[in-house]
Amino acid sequence: MLIKRKLIYALIALSILLIIGNVLLERYSKDKVVIVQELSKNKIEEEFRTTLNDYGIAENWITKVSLKKKTYDSLDYIYKIKFPLDISIASFIKDVNVSFVNQPVDIESVEKKNYSNSELKIFSNNILKLDANLIHTRKIKREFAEYGFVMEIDDRVDEEALNKLSKLYINYDFAFVPSEYSSDILDKLRSDYIVLINDDINDSRFELDEDFTKQRLINNIKEIIITYGRRIIYLIDENSKIYNSKIYSLIKDEFEKREIKILPLSYLTPLKADSEKQLVSLFHFYTTSLRGKKGETFLITYNDFITLVPLIEKQLKMGDRVVKPKLDQ
Repeated sequence: MLIKRKLIYALIALSILLIIGNVLLERYSKDKVVIVQELSKNKIEEEFRTTLNDYGIAENWITKVSLKKKTYDSLDYIYKIKFPLDISIASFIKDVNVSFVNQPVDIESVEKKNYSNSELKIFSNNILKLDANLIHTRKIKREFAEYGFVMEIDDRVDEEALNKLSKLYINYDFAFVPSEYSSDILDKLRSDYIVLINDDINDSRFELDEDFTKQRLINNIKEIIITYGRRIIYLIDENSKIYNSKIYSLIKDEFEKREIKILPLSYLTPLKADSEKQLVSLFHFYTTSLRGKKGETFLITYNDFITLVPLIEKQLKMGDRVVKPKLDQ
């Protein structure tokens, strides 16, 4: 009986010791496991240079200045980067911050000159990983392409889509044929527009058919001008039946009587392709080939324009200029 009692006491003591041991082990193991989040210097520089590329900063505008004294943690050099005046250094710093969202870094910036020269420092795990002096100068300029957009729309583009377009910071003009749709949306447009004369006109008020009497043609021409105005641009599609018909001389004369010149649609460069991939490739071709040259005005559909919006915004950041369509009247 005594032996059994001793055995029970021993088992109870052992259980208590095991419980205490587990508690202590859990406590000290938690204290000792410390996960340090840190981003390498190379990774930080890679992200930083990507943002520089987004702004079209040329390689010869970037200088590494060697440090003689090791007073900058692990740094061997600091950056000295020249910025042309058309770039907002504050916007650049903001985009650097965005590029490191949810990354284990701390970014500090000090403005040395109002809205201009600044110093940017990036830390990770409290260690300085990158130091850059950002300096505005008049001595450099970005090479850019210049182009405009004329966007074709029809009744598939509703009021909600028009409202979304109005929020874009991109210049464009609308283009459409005379129709019930286009006449109804005139007061909703927040951009200039161009009227297209082609074979797609099927509204009886505006239709131009060579089988119509002369008076009906004149009446319809007057209706077009009254509805859309005299101070806008009218373009004729040279590949249309109307242009190559016997009534075109009458149409042209009636417009010119009212001091309105009809311009050829070929003044615009079509920006269209058989696939999204080809469209993107074509746009990149133009943005590259037009640098430093006379600009183009592109004719583009609504859907293709929406597809290109992110790319257009990227090109604007790199220095390209999207201007109002240039068509001489």
